[in-house]
Amino acid sequence: MSVRILFFWGAISLSLIANYSYANESRQDLTIIEGQNKYVITENAFRHFQVDSVVVQDHVYGKPKRYTGYWLTDILAFEGIHPDPSTVWTFTALDGYKVQIAVADVINHGYKGFVAIADLDKEEGWEKFQHGKEWITPGPYYVVWTTPLEDFEPSVKLPWPYQVIEISIDKVDDSQDKLMADSNDKSESVFHGNKTFKQNCMACHSINLEGGTVGPELNTPKNILEYESRSFLTAFIKSPSSFRAKSKMPDFNNTLTDQDISDILDYLTWMSKHKEAQ
Repeated sequence: MSVRILFFWGAISLSLIANYSYANESRQDLTIIEGQNKYVITENAFRHFQVDSVVVQDHVYGKPKRYTGYWLTDILAFEGIHPDPSTVWTFTALDGYKVQIAVADVINHGYKGFVAIADLDKEEGWEKFQHGKEWITPGPYYVVWTTPLEDFEPSVKLPWPYQVIEISIDKVDDSQDKLMADSNDKSESVFHGNKTFKQNCMACHSINLEGGTVGPELNTPKNILEYESRSFLTAFIKSPSSFRAKSKMPDFNNTLTDQDISDILDYLTWMSKHKEAQ
């Protein structure tokens, strides 16, 4: 894997420097990974890019918001990476949370991603919002979308990832290859469980180390159904907060049906026969 760390100094107005500095009290490097290539973009490197500002109908805050930052495609293009419909973008947060979007959906629906580094509605820092039982801010990097909410395609689950520290670009066929083994014994419930898991669970949990790291790995070295019962897991998925105070896992009792949960557990049971070495 090749690694390149960028150090560039470019012209930037004093007002934009002011906006940039207050948003960067604890500035993290932003890592971009494409295949075997790894690019680490430092705080100084961002001064090479053109700073812009946008107004968006913010999904996280539920209201219009103004931000300073950089266009996502400009950051990627600097490394010779251009939107490719055969790839997915995966955004990783500080706590290990991961979300993906298919680049084909970005292209087909004209979505424009913007990497926000400063909240222009706050004189200092970021406006806080509630995340579970905590109040947090979306820095150091918050990926927002300039397309009006009413124009978003309902079938496309467009992520609004915050506290982003890494963006990876993977081929669609390779991005989730560990989540469904190549086997002919898959039932309909396993297929549906896999789909439901990817939509609702993999941002925080991994299977064969593929997925998020906020929650525990669910398949290796021991599958979760090797030490927890279906009845317990069903109840826990519906309402983690009734088991653990300040649980980061949201309640799914109003999001997933009993059949959805049963299919997820069928999928996890099936994956216990298809573990991959760590």
